[in-house]
Amino acid sequence: MKRIIFLLLIILLMFLVACDGDTEINDGFIDNSSTSVDNESAYGEDITDEINKGYFEDEATDLTVTCISGTQNAYSLENGILTFGALSENSVYSISGKLNGSIVIDIGNDYKLDLELWGTSIVSREASPIVILSGSKVTVTAKKNYESFIYDKREAVDSESEEQYSASIYALCDLEIAGKGALTVYSENNNGIHTKDDLEVKNLTLTVYVCDNALKGNDSVTLTSGRVKVIATKGDGIKTTNSGISQKENQRGTVAILGGEHTIYSACDGIDASYNVEINNDAILNIYTNKYSSYSQEVVEAEDGNYYIRFTSDAYKYSVKYYNSEEDYVWVNAQYHSVASGERRSYYYYSFDKMEEYRKFQLFIYSAEMESGQENEYIASSDYLTLNTAYDTFALSSRNGSLSYSWTNYTTKVNDGFGGHGGMGEGNGEKGAYSTKGIKAANEIIINNGRITIKSYDDSLHSGSDTTLENGESPLGNITINNGEVALFSNDDGLHADNTLTINGGKINVTNSYEGAEGAYVNVNGGELSINSRDDGINATASSGTAIKIGGGSIYINCTGDGIDSNSRDSYSGIIFAGGKTVVIANSSMNSAIDSDSGYTYTAGQVVAIMPSGGMSSEAVDCEGFAFVGTNRTTSLTANSYLTIDYDGEEIVTIKIPVSTNARIIYLGSNSVSISTDSSTSVSLDNNGVYWSK
Repeated sequence: MKRIIFLLLIILLMFLVACDGDTEINDGFIDNSSTSVDNESAYGEDITDEINKGYFEDEATDLTVTCISGTQNAYSLENGILTFGALSENSVYSISGKLNGSIVIDIGNDYKLDLELWGTSIVSREASPIVILSGSKVTVTAKKNYESFIYDKREAVDSESEEQYSASIYALCDLEIAGKGALTVYSENNNGIHTKDDLEVKNLTLTVYVCDNALKGNDSVTLTSGRVKVIATKGDGIKTTNSGISQKENQRGTVAILGGEHTIYSACDGIDASYNVEINNDAILNIYTNKYSSYSQEVVEAEDGNYYIRFTSDAYKYSVKYYNSEEDYVWVNAQYHSVASGERRSYYYYSFDKMEEYRKFQLFIYSAEMESGQENEYIASSDYLTLNTAYDTFALSSRNGSLSYSWTNYTTKVNDGFGGHGGMGEGNGEKGAYSTKGIKAANEIIINNGRITIKSYDDSLHSGSDTTLENGESPLGNITINNGEVALFSNDDGLHADNTLTINGGKINVTNSYEGAEGAYVNVNGGELSINSRDDGINATASSGTAIKIGGGSIYINCTGDGIDSNSRDSYSGIIFAGGKTVVIANSSMNSAIDSDSGYTYTAGQVVAIMPSGGMSSEAVDCEGFAFVGTNRTTSLTANSYLTIDYDGEEIVTIKIPVSTNARIIYLGSNSVSISTDSSTSVSLDNNGVYWSK
């Protein structure tokens, strides 16, 4: 009888927790199959040996300084400080060897200095390794066949300080990092390379491993060529801050990637531009933010020596079994730590001691009445897990009766996570207080070419309109893709434009997202667009006018929300199909493959829309003159079967069906096509499982 009463209490507790919002305990185990990407997909190899190759501990300086051309004897070396003074002409100096100290460049504003590094190692423990106080322009050149290293070993410096400079290389003038050699810049606590004016990087192999922002040019950052790897363990990868007009009437604030191959690992934004981001030519760009960078650390420091457990209920107790072997293990009980309350839910944090001498651990969850620190009686447990030193919080969540887990940061806070009707709701409810986007621009993102891969914890591409530009203009908030290959994986939106998202060409593949492509207005005129999303595939938030226009290109959408969703209330104008080839598969009965508040218009192109019948599917036929341009069928579809649409015996399109459903199928382009299904097909499908005959 006692056992029956106990089981009834547990069932009641499970029911109460499930009713509380979004948590349900799954009796006996934790299912982590849905979180394998989160746990295993952080990118970035161990480069400790590469970084430390030029480091030295001794205090001796063994440096050779040579004037190659220009003003002779314009330097002095005293007490570990190499100072370059006023120049009378443009000059080139070379340095090689070891410098235990720093370099100060104060050459006046009339001339340029090229500082060549011929196998140089600089270790500074008291000042910024290189400070450039004046100059028309300074170039730091890494010479071919030589590796040079710059180490900033200071404590953290206030970025607003006018006495010390929070960067390994800091300049008050235009700065160029160039050459055909290799340069490594390292800072334990500060920025990497920072100039108050324009920063340009070209030709060299550059590695920047720093705590805060890796590359920062207040006025601009331009990568024209070379191979650049930037690692920002607590900051942004590439950053600009000004958006005004310079004295030479140039627009400030742009980040331009014009060529080369570049990889960014950042705890916060990969690229954060105060004006535009422009990507051209044959540039290759890879970006990993927050948990998808294996180098990320706490942006706001949590308590040392602790791991955390986070859940939306405080009804449970937790214990951790640290484990090396059957004979070598220890139990640690978690203690209540804090609560973070949001609008829709609260997160409860429990802390337990870090024990880094153990390789694995196992988490056990108990009811309030159960004894902690044992494995004979518990509600749920994990498998043996490997500790993730990049993060400090073991986040629990539940959906459909299964409890899952992923690593995150203690600083991560609750976010509403629910977008209102017509609004740009945030899809990633676990985002922190800091931005973790792939590419963020305050005005516009323009992609003309290149190959771009982004794995981001926040939006992959984000162009905002919520800042005040210093040039006096209102921000455009646009994203335009004209060409190139763009692969996006996001815990939030794949592409997000506060104003207009335009796709004219290229190949865009959104493999994971909350909403795949979102803007006030969305125009697809060409290219290939593939979207997988947990909510809407394409969402336009404008309440009037033509919010979505598809005039060309190829589109594939597989989503759980609405496939193509316009919130415009203009009669039959919210969506216009005017060309292209579109396949939309919506997998939720509460959503529609085509959804427009006041109907849509079809004038040209081919559109296949598949969704569960009933529910909101009637909105997919709310097209002006649908009977003359469209076909509407209902049929049962089986996962991995093939749907074929043909006209007068000629095949138009074949689609591999991803899920089983009693479906409503809409075809726009003819009112007299035939729709059939088969268990196999003889045609060759593309990566989305689609074949178009022409």
